[in-house]
Amino acid sequence: MDHYWITMSTVVMPIIVVCLFGSLVQRWVPIQTESLANVSLYILAPSLVLGALAGSDKGPTNLWSIVEFTALQTALCWGVAACTAKLCRFQPEVSSGITLTTVFGNASNYGLPVLLLAYGTTGLVNGATYVIGQIVLMNCLGLYIASRSKVRPREALVQILKTPLIYAVILGVIVCLFQIAIPKGVMSGLQMLGNSYPALVLVILGIQLGRIRWTGIRRKEVWIAVILRQCVVPILSELCIWMIGIHGILASILLVQSSMPAAVNAIVVANKYGSDKELITLTVAITTIISFLSLPLLISMT
Repeated sequence: MDHYWITMSTVVMPIIVVCLFGSLVQRWVPIQTESLANVSLYILAPSLVLGALAGSDKGPTNLWSIVEFTALQTALCWGVAACTAKLCRFQPEVSSGITLTTVFGNASNYGLPVLLLAYGTTGLVNGATYVIGQIVLMNCLGLYIASRSKVRPREALVQILKTPLIYAVILGVIVCLFQIAIPKGVMSGLQMLGNSYPALVLVILGIQLGRIRWTGIRRKEVWIAVILRQCVVPILSELCIWMIGIHGILASILLVQSSMPAAVNAIVVANKYGSDKELITLTVAITTIISFLSLPLLISMT
């Protein structure tokens, strides 16, 4: 129990405080988060990852284990969500919404700051590798799930190639493996930008939580999606870790990151391709709030 409260105070409490500020500011001064999100995606996140990799003795380790875990865990989550939707005889829009929130967690906006606080640079580097896989899957599988008829392979590929985080990881690995010296001033600038990333994305998350409309909270579909994401996904993740034979800190990192709340990006995909936006938005909000209590327990148990 002591470990739980230590984790709560050192990892989750800072996140709650930052999100709370974002939510409160949104009530007094409405803020457009699109520009802030672009800054975090195109500048701060790549700087954070590039700086961490360039300052490390080695690039992202356990790459194959992370790839195996991502593939197996995604397949199991997709299968469970699809079977649940079929058994409950949900409409296609509801079915795709439940599948999106079950398969995709908030690994980047929420996951990376948590891993940085909980596991330091090791968590960040391995977590960034996992995030790359999630970005690729969201822009391929995510678009396919949201609307099979509207998604074109070229469109998914373009979205993937627009993601700077991929290039930051590639460049960081090259710099690290070949021991390329980065000028001290450039490195300091990268670290300065990277250090801003966790705070900004959590402010954005708080703003988004402050905008939530709770009118559909009694829908049974919402709570089925919440249970799948909050309870079933961690069990499936633990099963995948056991099946692949992953141990040590990597097992903890993958379990925690894959058990994050439902992905905020799923709302964007739903809005564009016709999934149940209300269901996804409420699932994201509820799982995020629950995670403030469940994540410390999960981290303390690993």
